[in-house]
Order: sequence, then C-alpha cells, then structure tokens
Amino acid sequence: MAQKKWTISLIVLLVLFLYVFFHFITVTKQLEKTVAKLQHGQKAASHLPHIILISQEFDNPYWRKIEQGAKEAGKQNNVNIEYIGPLRTSIDEQVKLLEKAIASRVDGIIVQNLKDEAFTPLIDKAISRNIPVMTIDADAPKSRRIAYVGTNNFEAGQLLGKAVVSRVDGERAVGVIIGTDTSENQRLRLQGFLSVIAEHPRLQVVSVTSSNISRIQASIQAEQMLRKHPNISVMVGTSALDAIGIRMAVKNLHRENIQIFGFDDVEETMEAIKEGDIVATVVQKPYDMGYSAVKLMVDHLSGKQIDKEHFTAIEVIDRQNVQQGRNK
Repeated sequence: MAQKKWTISLIVLLVLFLYVFFHFITVTKQLEKTVAKLQHGQKAASHLPHIILISQEFDNPYWRKIEQGAKEAGKQNNVNIEYIGPLRTSIDEQVKLLEKAIASRVDGIIVQNLKDEAFTPLIDKAISRNIPVMTIDADAPKSRRIAYVGTNNFEAGQLLGKAVVSRVDGERAVGVIIGTDTSENQRLRLQGFLSVIAEHPRLQVVSVTSSNISRIQASIQAEQMLRKHPNISVMVGTSALDAIGIRMAVKNLHRENIQIFGFDDVEETMEAIKEGDIVATVVQKPYDMGYSAVKLMVDHLSGKQIDKEHFTAIEVIDRQNVQQGRNK
C-alpha cells in the first residue's frame, strides 16, 4: 500500500512539473516573438494604431486582468494592443522593453513606473519623439507623461489602514510586507497606511520589509519578521502576492493568532478569506485600468483633451461580501 501511494505521488509531481515546464516554454516563446517584433520595428497590424502595454510581470494574474481590459478596449476602438513584460519582476528588463518600444516608434506606450530615476528620463524621451506615454498602476508624476490611470494609492493605503483599525481589537504589534521599496505606488500605499495607524496608538508598526513582488519572498520575509518580533499579531501586505506569502509563513510557524490583511483579489487570497485565514483585502480594478488607459490613449491620439489623472475604484473585501464574486 505504501509503495502504491508513493508511486501515485510521484506521478502527480511529474504531471505538475511537466505542466509548469510547458507553460514556461509557451510564455517564453510568446515573449520572444513580441520582443523580436520590437527589435525589428515591426507593427503587428500596420493599418491600425499600435499601442504597447508593458507590464510589471508577464504572467502575473493582476497584469493579465489589465491586459484583458486593454485588449477589449483595443477591439472596440480598432487599435492593436501589444502586451509585453518581463517573465519575473525586473526594473532592468522593463527599461529595456520601454527603450525598444521607443526605438520601434509605436503609436503609444502604456507603462508602469517602478523607479523614477529609470523611467522618467525614458518617458520624457518618448514624448520628445512624439510618442505619447501613459502611466498605469504606478505613476511617474515628475515625467511628461500624458496621464496616469489607476488607483489613488495613498487613499488605497488609507483604506487598508481603516480596514485594520475597524477589524482589530486591543493593543497590537503590526508587521508590514510591501511589494517593493522602489515603486511609487507601494511607497504611497505604505504612507497612506501609516497615516491612519498613527492616529491609533494601540496599534504599533514594528517592522516593514519588501517581498520584491514574490510570494516566496513574502513568505520568507514574513517568517523572519515573526521570528524576530514574536509579539506581532497583525500582518499586512500591500501587493497582490504578499498576503498569500504571509499566510504560508503563518502556517509554517503554526501561529494561529495572526490576523492577515492583503491587497488585490487573486484567487488564493479570496479563497483564504472564505476560509478565515485572511481577514480582508483592498481590491483594485485592474480590468478597468487597462480598458480606461487604452480608451484615453485613443482619445488623445484623436486630438481630444484628457485629464492628467484618472483614478479607478477600490473597495474592501472580507468574509461578509467575498461571495459577491471577484471584481474586474
């Protein structure tokens, strides 16, 4: 019987490995084709306006929703949307893709700003070459970008803080995992969160660290934080995979007393809320971001005036309203 169970487990692991391997190969080939087009200055559909959407991470579920919204708006407005991004979060890779998009003289670029020093000069370079650039998800306010589309991240951080304040009783030590300390959107979320917590002395933030937008790193950092600060009983994540990583760490350490708060509505987070492992999450509207960014870019290309900032909606999801379904 033991031999049979071992054999079944081995087969399951092999199937999972093959699935991950072939998925990686497929994504890599797709990415290589898109990069090749950029390198040779080719437009996928030359008779249509060609807009490049550069994501933070190519196959990240959050960015796939942005892609879906962008492509739907592209289809409705007769615009070709080309979606591209690093296989793993990398500022250097994003910068290279932005440089290639500028060199290929596309009709418009939609990009996230992960680091002002790296992205602002390139955004300004594109504008100087009459290529309109719109920031999405994370703004570059000091650049000449035509507009920002996405969450008001300071307000989102405040909403996260209010979610903690209203759902946590008594005096508590709080640990925070942010996606990255180089990104404007993450800094603003943290600032907004801390501004609310500062008004409630019963809650003390004792540690803040970064996950580099990685579930594994979020788990590692959360585990180290909990070992160093065993009095922490509330943990907060400000990017999509942080709460999931925190949950892994909590389970590894058998810490039943930790209340977890997250950001975004990835499937595992929503399931964990249903199961009571995560208390609440602040949900953005990535589909709407992608859709609105393309629609506004089309308006700009047709000569219409557009607002410099277009903020999409946010809300708190907890066990009371999680059954209403996931948001676009």
